[in-house]
Amino acid sequence: MSKFINWKSNWLNGNFQLFADGVQKGMISFSSWRSDAESMLEDKNYQFVNEGFWQSRTKVIDRKTNEVVAVINYDTWKSKAVISLKSGEQYEWKSKSLWGSQWTVSNYKDEHIMYNSSSNSGTLSSDTDNELLIIAGLFIKQIYNKQAILVIACFIPIITITTLRP
Repeated sequence: MSKFINWKSNWLNGNFQLFADGVQKGMISFSSWRSDAESMLEDKNYQFVNEGFWQSRTKVIDRKTNEVVAVINYDTWKSKAVISLKSGEQYEWKSKSLWGSQWTVSNYKDEHIMYNSSSNSGTLSSDTDNELLIIAGLFIKQIYNKQAILVIACFIPIITITTLRP
């Protein structure tokens, strides 16, 4: 069954609101000082807890059972991530465009989610009803956005100093 979801995000805090047929069906809310998040879509509620420097790994916890239902491992240099479900299934998150306006989550067999964004909103189409995968795709994108902002913030002083030297 195909799912079409529209989303809006707040650029300052990275929070998402998810809509189907104009009705809010879910959200992702990031903590203020960390990249951890709480999410909800339909009747599913997940917590994303980051581990490691540069958030190299994220545990996804089902809030109803407090079980780890997935682990996300990031490949920062290639803008890719692997979502490993508790069942053993694996899905790849991959950027499809230079500016990060398109990305996918796929098992390269029968489940595929395509995301499109423009500034602070976007759409996704999914041929799976797996809420965890749908939310994880948006969560991973925000992690990469935060890393890019951090890298830029680190390099601006270096560039400024080197260009101002006589």
